[in-house]
Amino acid sequence: MRYFLTFLVFSCILGVNAQKFTVYKTTQPFYDIIEWKGMGGLLLSKDPSGNSNQIYLTLVGEQTKSSWEQRFAPLDGKYTYIASENARYVYFLRSLQPDAGKIYFDQLNSAGNIKNTSVSYVSVIKNLGFDPYSLELVNVVVTDKALVHHFRYFDKKEKTHTDIATFITHHNMLIYATVLGKIHDDELKANRSHHIQYAGFTGDEICFSGYSETKNGKGWNAVVYNSKGQELKRFLIKNTLGSTTAFPTSGFGTNGAYYLNSQNTTQNGFITFHNGKYYVTTLNTTTAPQLELHVLADEKLTLVNKFEIAKNALKKPLNIGVYPVNEALIYRLSASELGDKTVALFTNGSQPFLSDYSNLVVYNISRALMPTPPSTFVATLAQYNLFFDRTQLKTVTDMEFELKQK
Repeated sequence: MRYFLTFLVFSCILGVNAQKFTVYKTTQPFYDIIEWKGMGGLLLSKDPSGNSNQIYLTLVGEQTKSSWEQRFAPLDGKYTYIASENARYVYFLRSLQPDAGKIYFDQLNSAGNIKNTSVSYVSVIKNLGFDPYSLELVNVVVTDKALVHHFRYFDKKEKTHTDIATFITHHNMLIYATVLGKIHDDELKANRSHHIQYAGFTGDEICFSGYSETKNGKGWNAVVYNSKGQELKRFLIKNTLGSTTAFPTSGFGTNGAYYLNSQNTTQNGFITFHNGKYYVTTLNTTTAPQLELHVLADEKLTLVNKFEIAKNALKKPLNIGVYPVNEALIYRLSASELGDKTVALFTNGSQPFLSDYSNLVVYNISRALMPTPPSTFVATLAQYNLFFDRTQLKTVTDMEFELKQK
């Protein structure tokens, strides 16, 4: 059921390239805003007295798009927001960790429809021959077709790590599971193989990858599945870049790996699959240290963009996390000398954009694409950039936004 309680009223026209408008308070006062990348901003409102745990969601997007209001009621007001660029659904997980083999969530689609339900993964994991209660949750991501959980199982006797993925399809909530791969602990310790990681999606192609050194050569093994867990293709992206430096990684963005802090593993570069292209990110320290972004084309890796890092910033290992958006791959770079930064490497080769990292950027990733004052929310849309002064959340009840044409 939809609640059409929000009306956008344009208050003034600043010219053909910019316009301001107001979103009026409806049932409850607004208290926060989070970005749905490519869709706009989700204004959050709730009962300030705490008598109700209902949270209202109001989408604010481009002028030509409709605005709707929807609501959900997380237990104790707590939830985990899972979203990705180009996914038409976002999820509010009731609990990040599955509860007794069940995943509880509220699913919201771009039309403003919301579903509250739960899905059990016990049977599909047992069918793979594993104990569902012995799995470690590594990541949770949303793709255009499914909600994906990445689990890992460590066999203490065999000293092997087995990676498993479950896929919950958006439209009918059916769950599928598959084994992504198995790595022996000795291979990890010898740095000949690295843990399998989620690499991204395009449509109904969902990619996982991991670096390895075998008799067939060095490179990144990529495996692509559909939303039913069926393998579509498997191939090796050979490392033709020469010497690359291994680095610790971390989750970044609105995904389970960030909330869990679970991707604290070492990678010798990693793959990102986005908009039908395979990108390879590496750290090159042979001369001036730099973060390099390459694209796979005609089975060759071509440099797309790079960011030079001061030598004194790499006295200790540089921790790297990545979040892909349509304009760029955005990285979180953390090192004791460098500090905590984000850098956007634009896929069109434009000058990289460096900014200080803050928790705000996780829920407002567009901040990492352009200079943005600390109090400003910005969302990059198809034709416009949407701006909002967050200080309004503390001082007024009706929210003023501004659209600026790109």
